[in-house]
Amino acid sequence: MQKFQIATASGRSYDISVEEVDRVDEHLVQTLVEIDLQTFTESTFSRYTAAAFFLSGRVFLLKADDIVIGTCACMRTWDRPNEVHLLSMGIRPGWRGKGLGHRFLHGVLERLAARGIRAVTLMVSADNRRAHKLYSEVGFETMAELPERPAKGGVGRERFVAMTMRLREAPIAALPGQELASDRPPVEPAS
Repeated sequence: MQKFQIATASGRSYDISVEEVDRVDEHLVQTLVEIDLQTFTESTFSRYTAAAFFLSGRVFLLKADDIVIGTCACMRTWDRPNEVHLLSMGIRPGWRGKGLGHRFLHGVLERLAARGIRAVTLMVSADNRRAHKLYSEVGFETMAELPERPAKGGVGRERFVAMTMRLREAPIAALPGQELASDRPPVEPAS
C-alpha cells in the first residue's frame, strides 16, 4: 500500500500510511489498548498482553501523519506456521467511515504476503455486520459459524463467524523455532 492523502471535514489533509511495528515502547502499548477499548465492548488486551503481542506477534499501525489512528494485531498459528490469525483490528472513532478500514486491511495483507504468509483467518461477531461486510469485500470467505456461547457478563448468547482469506502463493514457512530468511528480526524494546 502506498501512502495516500485524506482530507477531513475541516479541510486539513493527512498522509495516511500502514506501518509494521519494529520497536515496542510504553506509548505504543497504551495506544493498542486504547484503540482496542474504543473498538470492542470487551477488551482484548491488558497492558501485559499488549506488550507481549508486540514482542511475539505482528502489530500494524494505521497512521495519519505521525498520529496512530488504527491498530491491527496478528499471530501465527501453532499448527500452520504459514497462516496467521487476525486477532484484533480497530480504527479510532473520528476516523471511521472514510474507507480507511479497506486500505488498512489491504496494507496489512500485502505485508503478510510479502513475509510468506499464505492465509489469514479471523473471527467476527455474527452481529457485527459492518466488520463482516468489510472482510467479505476485501476477499475473506466464511468458513463456519461457531457455536453460540454466553455473552459477556453472562447475559444472553453470542455467535461468531470464522472467516479465511488465501493470500498469493508464498514460500513454505519455516518449522516452529526456525527463522525464515524473509522474516524481520524480532521487535526490540525501546531503550
